[in-house]
Amino acid sequence: MAHLSLVKSLSHLKEEQRFIDEVLVEPFGLSLTRGSIAEVVGAPSSGKTSIALSLLAKLTTSGEICGVVDAGHSFDPQTAYLSGVILENLLWVRCENDVEKAFMSADYLVQAKGFGCVWLNLSGLPQNKLRLVPRTYWYRYRSRIKETPTLFLVTAEQPVTGSASQQSFQLEREEARWSGTGRFKLLRELHLKMHSRKGHFGPAVRTRIEMDYSDV
Repeated sequence: MAHLSLVKSLSHLKEEQRFIDEVLVEPFGLSLTRGSIAEVVGAPSSGKTSIALSLLAKLTTSGEICGVVDAGHSFDPQTAYLSGVILENLLWVRCENDVEKAFMSADYLVQAKGFGCVWLNLSGLPQNKLRLVPRTYWYRYRSRIKETPTLFLVTAEQPVTGSASQQSFQLEREEARWSGTGRFKLLRELHLKMHSRKGHFGPAVRTRIEMDYSDV
């Protein structure tokens, strides 16, 4: 927890962000609201992590401190670095598939305040365990970040936040494009369909993720 010394004071962060209530995640055309819970759900390899890393890259490169609660041991620092995330501005909490530790850690981070984003990554956890999490947890997180610059992002395979989230997006993978032949193929693009579960988009929006191997 020594990294918490890097977190900006809430008054400082409010002053910096007083005219910016939303964060635009440009590659996906998403506008996420600060001081609220945003949820992105979908099957494995549907683009959830790409959205989260794009958000972290945008915030950490502008000097904000962000936190990742890695519930299912699925966060990869190398991938985050190649996505543009400034790791020095990131607090990584590893929970080793322990649901209780994950939610307690998220609670500590939202209480600490001063984070630009807290990402609760629930990907890979059994859905039957997530159903046991009391809904009051989500409302507690929402009340603690309300009227602060913190964006609370949740990623999971199925919806978990209920009515506590202000925004909820469902991702589906439509097509994968590869280069090369035989056993030596590289994934080049993922075509995705993104649907707002709370009506912000209306019809589903299609987007894509391009892979860049130049720095690997």
